[in-house]
Amino acid sequence: MKVILREESNKEVKKQGMVAGVIYGNGIEPSKIKVDRKDFHKTYEKMGQSAVFACEFAGETHKVYIKDLQREILTPEKIMHFDLLRVSANDKIHAKIQIHIIGKELLEGKGYVVQQMTHEIDCKYPIDETPSDIEYDLSKASVGDTILLSDLEIPSYLEVQNDHDGDVHDQVIVSVSHPKVKLEVEDDSSSEPTQFVAEKE
Repeated sequence: MKVILREESNKEVKKQGMVAGVIYGNGIEPSKIKVDRKDFHKTYEKMGQSAVFACEFAGETHKVYIKDLQREILTPEKIMHFDLLRVSANDKIHAKIQIHIIGKELLEGKGYVVQQMTHEIDCKYPIDETPSDIEYDLSKASVGDTILLSDLEIPSYLEVQNDHDGDVHDQVIVSVSHPKVKLEVEDDSSSEPTQFVAEKE
């Protein structure tokens, strides 16, 4: 992907059919940049926010990855702004890896309640690795099962960052339970009170 230096505002860049961004990191001065919208979306669809790729800027080729994105509020599929972080051979990428649960629909079809508490994990990894989204097959789970982070198959090169108290591997990913049944108790308070009639002697 080729990016160029910009001086225009984000609004002006948008009118040009381009996306505004910044590039920064090891060995490079922070700079405002812009890129053709189609070229950026093509790169983003292929690389996502977890893979390193070559970026041409100011006559040099840099190894970068998409560190951050800003999307339009009303049309989130449209990207307003992006950050490119330049990396060197000894650096590590800090990104969030998505967790996909397979077989969820099968359990829900049986009337079970499937609750996914964690949808992504915060990780660091070497720049020459390209992690895929993590998948877990839940189709054979039973009611009462709770899947923890330690139950997932996580590549050894991924360093999971702990954003919570306690052991990160005890973090709950998804649980399976019976639906809650609400018992309705008939309210007798609305029934008409018993009337007593006095008889004259």
